[in-house]
Amino acid sequence: MAAFAQFSGGGLPEPPKKKYDPFDNNVRVWTIDTRYGTADTITIDTAIRNHQDNRPEMKYSIANSWNGNMGSPLESKIFFDRFYDPISHRLRNKSDNMFSSAYEAYTILPEDMQYMDNRHPFAQLSYRTAFPKYHEEDYVKALISLNANKYFNFGGLCNFIYGRGQYQKQSSNMVNGGFWARYTGKPYEFNLMAMFNSYKNLENGGISDDNYILDGRNIKPENIPVNLQSAQSKYRDFCYLFNHRYRIGKYVEDSISPDSTRVYYQPIVVVGHSFRAEDVKRHYYEMAIPPGFYGQNNYSDNLTHDSTAYWTIRNTLSVTLDESFNKKAKFGVSAFVEYEVRHYGVGYRSADTARTENSILHNLCVGAIWSKNQGKFIKYNFNGKVYVVGERIGNFDVNGDLKGMIPFKKDTVEIGGMDISAGASFARTSPYHLYYNYFSNHFCWENMELKNPLTLDIHGRINVNVAEQEISLGVNFRNITNYTYLNENVMPTQVDGSAQVLAIDAMLNLKAWLFHLDAKAVYQISSNRDAIPLPDVALYGNFYFMHRFFKKVLTLQIGVSCAYHTEYYANVYVPALGQFRTQKDVLVGNYPDMNAYVTFHVKTIRFFLQYAHLNAGAFGGNNRLSMPGYPINPGTFQMGLSWNFWN
Repeated sequence: MAAFAQFSGGGLPEPPKKKYDPFDNNVRVWTIDTRYGTADTITIDTAIRNHQDNRPEMKYSIANSWNGNMGSPLESKIFFDRFYDPISHRLRNKSDNMFSSAYEAYTILPEDMQYMDNRHPFAQLSYRTAFPKYHEEDYVKALISLNANKYFNFGGLCNFIYGRGQYQKQSSNMVNGGFWARYTGKPYEFNLMAMFNSYKNLENGGISDDNYILDGRNIKPENIPVNLQSAQSKYRDFCYLFNHRYRIGKYVEDSISPDSTRVYYQPIVVVGHSFRAEDVKRHYYEMAIPPGFYGQNNYSDNLTHDSTAYWTIRNTLSVTLDESFNKKAKFGVSAFVEYEVRHYGVGYRSADTARTENSILHNLCVGAIWSKNQGKFIKYNFNGKVYVVGERIGNFDVNGDLKGMIPFKKDTVEIGGMDISAGASFARTSPYHLYYNYFSNHFCWENMELKNPLTLDIHGRINVNVAEQEISLGVNFRNITNYTYLNENVMPTQVDGSAQVLAIDAMLNLKAWLFHLDAKAVYQISSNRDAIPLPDVALYGNFYFMHRFFKKVLTLQIGVSCAYHTEYYANVYVPALGQFRTQKDVLVGNYPDMNAYVTFHVKTIRFFLQYAHLNAGAFGGNNRLSMPGYPINPGTFQMGLSWNFWN
């Protein structure tokens, strides 16, 4: 397994000089702040255990509303997972394009791009599939990373999903990937990426009657009638980023022992520029329109061809006082100015008529950050931005985070520690632009009088790790004024006044002899269940046996996992919009979804076998709906392989 250097903030540090080792598999991986270009360490996917859960929707959240087919649109049932990564609490990509939200679990945007530095060529190939025959669900991932020298790295990746679906007219087809390059010299560095994301989904509108599932009828999934027979959606997103920085500094001589010194380049001021562009299109087709499903047809009773387009170009100039320059007061200060132009296009085309409308918007915002990202015990980050010109003038975002670490030692040996983090943010934002004006064959709204939401977020977490035992407790609170959502009539609506959401979560990673328990529990309270319906409790548990055999060459893991949440009125998917709306007709939940699996790890190869949803039709009840109209897939046999190649 690879080893990983740890760093956070600033430019990428040079690796220590050491004797050449042909078996050195050291890989450093990081994402960057797309405004400032600063790096934040992450780990590459080489984990020995739980390979069976290496799916986009499992990484996104422990509970999701979706049609059960990998590559299909989804929405987390955990409120704060819609905005923050559940592990790192890093803000998710919240695009100005409303159609992107349903594909966030799969899409690669500049914030997600993982840059690499590896002494030797590295490649990774992964494949997983699910049966039965003719209903397979295939997922292929390929990645390669090469270093031309210690300063320049380039690579590429490609992900492919083809889910045929257990139910009629449900297939999904996803392809995304692209390439990256980075150069890290002493005064000058750059990061470059170009990514594409393409999704094609057959839309069946859900099964025609939920009682096929709720009554426990013994009928094959492919024989259950569905609402739509000829509907399809296409969504594609091209994104580009070029971030480069020049570090103005000097060479410094430093004594490392009484007899030796070293000379290194010390940055003082960093001047940066970032160019970002994104081009998005969505199409929705129907070759035949069933009566009554949508309720209205605005331009044709026979066919639908709705289209939307969105592109944005953003240029950012930044100046940073390097954190490592001031030896006495170690903190960094940065400021930026950013200009953005955005385009929205909406249209339709039928045999008799066509209509398009376009709008171009300009915004200028300024901001600053005060941070300390180096050091072991205390780190902080306080930043803010405000829009000073354009359609978003007056919008702002002020936030801060504080992190501390307390090590646990035994006889001067560190055996664990406690991490404490807390933060808050206060922001004035705008609803999606298309919430004001939108038209299509089935939905139309104009000149909506929507107010800008005000959001106050407060969060905290305590993580304790001692001798392979880990416990994490977290709390998140949000107060939202003018919360905006799609109501039961699929119209943009705002809460009159404020709404609050409180979530408390606990995560456990426990070990007793060769047995392990990984678990997460989330308790949620919504003050307005009509606008923000959420399950009160969501649980995920994974109990397994793990041991190394044959002189620790083979790692074997055997276990069972289970996901569960309490009943609630889950949001339902609207195919023509690619969005989720509220509903008060069907309760979803109070059902366990259980899996049994075995995984193997041999050197650089990981392999798993899994029977998913093993309790289907056997125990746990019949309410196996993910959301109204969309059942969880029946029991399926799954297998997968991942192989890392060094040199």
